[in-house]
Amino acid sequence: MFKKKILVGHSGDNVQAIFKHLKSSNIPFEIGIKDILKQSSNRFRSKKNDEVYIVFYIIKVRKKYAEQVEAIVGEYVSLENVNHDYKVSKKKSRKLESNEIPSFSFLTLINSLALLTNAIGKNNGTNIVSYISCALLMMTGVFMAAKYYEEMQKESGYLRKITMLGVFIGIGVIVYAVSSFSSLLR
Repeated sequence: MFKKKILVGHSGDNVQAIFKHLKSSNIPFEIGIKDILKQSSNRFRSKKNDEVYIVFYIIKVRKKYAEQVEAIVGEYVSLENVNHDYKVSKKKSRKLESNEIPSFSFLTLINSLALLTNAIGKNNGTNIVSYISCALLMMTGVFMAAKYYEEMQKESGYLRKITMLGVFIGIGVIVYAVSSFSSLLR
């Protein structure tokens, strides 16, 4: 029955005004949800309950009413801006989901194993193991700092803060590796 889908945006005030206008114009339509996207919260470290989501609404109408509905929607929001906002939000949502955990947890695992190996090597007096673990810590620290610094230059807002945290952790790992290596040389 309904053939054409028109993206109307995410702002609740505009969407409600468009719905009221369509009802007063006696145009048959259905309200739908195009996507629910995760957005960055204002807090530096958000908890699971602190996540922010944006809902993008669509209107489903018959083809014969499509031009009339697009004109009504155009009075409230620019269709180009809505499509651009949707694409940008979709991209940021994907980055938030993919950026947060995998690489950071893998490097954390490698670093914790290197720290454990370094401590065991110091206690047992096998300095060669400690030297190797310090070198591994140094490499992972440099990799983390460089990788997250490149990403930080591209991002803004909450994503920039996440990547800045990765840079600081990488620098901290480098400092620990250098101080541990210098203590082994004494």
